[in-house]
Amino acid sequence: MKSYVALSGRYLKQQRKRSVLTVIGIVLSVALISAIGTMGQSMLDNMLRQAIYEQGSYHFAYPSADKKLYDELKNNVLVNEVGVYKEGPETTLDGAFKLTLAEASPELFRLGPVHLQEGRLPQNPDELAVEQWMLAHLPGTPKVGDKTELTGPDGNKHTYAITGVVINSRYGQQEAESTAYTLLGGQSASTGKLALFVTLKPGVDISDHLDQFRKMSENAFAPNNRVLTYMGESSSDDVNRVLGIIFGTLIGLVVLSTAAVIYNIFHISVLERIRQFGLLRTLGATPSQIRALVFREATTLAVIGIPLGLLVGWGALWGVIRLMLSAGFQVLQMEDFQLTWHGWIIGGSVLIGLLSVYLAAWLPARKAARVSPVEAVRGAGSIVRESIGRGRIPSPLQGFGVGGKMAAKNIRRNRSKFRITTFSIIISVALFIVFHYFTQETLTLTADSNEENRVAFSIYKNYSAPEVGEDGKTQPPKPKNDFLTKEQIDRIAAAPGVQGVYGNYDPLGEVYAWIPDSLYNKDYLKVTRQESSEVRKLDGADYRTAYAYVRKYDEARLEEAAKYLVSGTADPAKLEAQNAVLIVEAIKPQDPQTGKRTLLDLVHYKVGDKIKLDLSGEGGHPESDGMQPKFAEVTVGGILSQSPFDGIYLEHDLAVMAPVAVFDKLVEEMTADGGWQSTEMTGIDVAVKDGADVAAVRQVLQDTVNSLPNARLSDYVAEQTSERQFILQMRIFVYGFLAVIGLIGSLNIVNTVQTNLLLRRREFGLLQAVGMTMGQLKRMASLEGAWYGVLGSFWGLLFGAGLSYFLFAELSNLQGMPFRFPWGGALIACGAALAVGLISVQGPLRRLSKMNLIESLREET
Repeated sequence: MKSYVALSGRYLKQQRKRSVLTVIGIVLSVALISAIGTMGQSMLDNMLRQAIYEQGSYHFAYPSADKKLYDELKNNVLVNEVGVYKEGPETTLDGAFKLTLAEASPELFRLGPVHLQEGRLPQNPDELAVEQWMLAHLPGTPKVGDKTELTGPDGNKHTYAITGVVINSRYGQQEAESTAYTLLGGQSASTGKLALFVTLKPGVDISDHLDQFRKMSENAFAPNNRVLTYMGESSSDDVNRVLGIIFGTLIGLVVLSTAAVIYNIFHISVLERIRQFGLLRTLGATPSQIRALVFREATTLAVIGIPLGLLVGWGALWGVIRLMLSAGFQVLQMEDFQLTWHGWIIGGSVLIGLLSVYLAAWLPARKAARVSPVEAVRGAGSIVRESIGRGRIPSPLQGFGVGGKMAAKNIRRNRSKFRITTFSIIISVALFIVFHYFTQETLTLTADSNEENRVAFSIYKNYSAPEVGEDGKTQPPKPKNDFLTKEQIDRIAAAPGVQGVYGNYDPLGEVYAWIPDSLYNKDYLKVTRQESSEVRKLDGADYRTAYAYVRKYDEARLEEAAKYLVSGTADPAKLEAQNAVLIVEAIKPQDPQTGKRTLLDLVHYKVGDKIKLDLSGEGGHPESDGMQPKFAEVTVGGILSQSPFDGIYLEHDLAVMAPVAVFDKLVEEMTADGGWQSTEMTGIDVAVKDGADVAAVRQVLQDTVNSLPNARLSDYVAEQTSERQFILQMRIFVYGFLAVIGLIGSLNIVNTVQTNLLLRRREFGLLQAVGMTMGQLKRMASLEGAWYGVLGSFWGLLFGAGLSYFLFAELSNLQGMPFRFPWGGALIACGAALAVGLISVQGPLRRLSKMNLIESLREET
């Protein structure tokens, strides 16, 4: 042996199990640190790619421009590309569908949100790309490669070759409107109204030059704020700052947990070898050599654990992504997802791993270096005599007999070990709670969904031109039966793979709810920066008004709405009997200055309260025209957490869902003095089950449409599949993440508790020698483990709640939301800590019970 440092290898081999546990802790921690870094960067990359997909990659635009501005931009040294969009003439197809011809430059196809499903984009002014659903309505019902005739930019008929199919727009199908794209001709770019989309050259500081380009056309400047924000080039860098703070906090917690695991192992290891270090000191070893011995052990473990951690972290990510891709999934809604290798994440993970290992080993190394040779040889290095304290609060453990009293004394006598063990549990509980809160809110922000995400098809009745009477005024259409019979709907609902069929009806016309001032949330006024809101008097009471978006819900929709009930009922019969409706109190208004959205309750109704609905249709101010409000009163039958269909939250309005009979009654009251409001079914939405054969469902629906005189089928399968895959993937990532966190926390607790017990072999031998039975020893150790779990859970709960609130405050800078403490995760963490604390003492106790009493007494501490 050339130096004392060589002893470290021998010790690690001798204590293989403990060394393996330490390496596993380092591996999991480094894997998690690298995964958190990758997840954070991927989240930012994903938000940027999604924003580009939905809005385009341009930096700013001029929606209303001319040739002069186009030339100025093209000649600007900072500009990289300028895309030109020119809206052309509109063609009416089949008497009901509107197709707008749009001329676009090649740059616009690169910068705008135009996505091909099939074929290629136009390369000359005689070629055309259209949405897939519109092909059936074009003259000649062409396919890719065929030709069709439309109104050209000059207003005359023009023949176009179909070269590409663009992904369907859900809004366009619902409104029976679409846009077809052709290449912009040279002459067209020099005349008329143009829309210009601009990107700056790489390396240019975009945020510093936005004002310069805004001045070129003050009234027609539109920055692509969402894309610029995720690029870190907006005027406000809140998103990047908040994400940095959040992920820095999470990584700090993981580092703290890693350091706790390693510190506990090294600290207990030093206590175990106090006599060995004392003997080395008597042989001439200096304090620095003793410190080097401990640091050598830390280095050996780090060299093994850190590379393995990187491989495990990246290997797990790569494996999950490959598994998803092989199953036909689009990862995070990206058409061509590739796991990006970020050098700074790898380097940072290595550096953080090394720092956590060395910082954890530093205090035990210093303790080992300070060992007194005389005291160590006497075996007194780790013996602590209990001090006699007056007025000490009795421990609850003393009520559990001899075992409980001995457990209380051991905890007070070995305060250092007690604090170390409890600290490990505190960190583990807090780690799980904080990560549970973060993943819960991340899932809510990125993958919140409702029943609308299951809707893959819709059948709509085509709109026809309104009839005009002899007086030249538009006449309301004559009442008709629903264009789909109950038998047809039942046949669709019974088709294999169909989840549900939901009727579509026109919402009630302009309706305002009169809300008692005491039930109106004034925070809405602060968020929307309204200095005041008009208070109106009615029968001596104060009211405020808000637009009520009243939808008609059939039994199928009410059945789905029951999933979102906070209170009340969604049973159609009960609602109709009480003249009751469902409401969604929550809204998500936007701050007009910062653009930040905040989730809050607009009103504070309770089930059974009455809502006054003004049906006068005068914008909530009928008195201005000399009219009086026309009130209808409905009862709050149920309160929902969110809207089951359409948008999850409205921005400013009170969402009201009325069953069929209640809605029809409101229409009857609204139209009693004249006017018209439809109660007919205008279409159906069809939701499909996961894994259903959508082609078979599509055929059933197409057969139904073919049997109807004036209907169309809208297909959202691609969009719906992508959204549901994204939600599923987010859940897999979130719960997989929590599983790793739970594993690290459990390993931390088990490692600390078991090592602590195994170091007390001689103590247990002495207790047996003075008369304690093995049953009493087991009771004592189990009570200690339970007490560790109780105290660790309590302080971990407080620490986790504080850090969760800190993350909430940071997330609120991105989007306002209520603080939702993860009580479920907290109960799981506390329960698991208590269970693991109890279970982890059983293994060492079984080993100790098999040891010979004489051998136990010979153990040296």
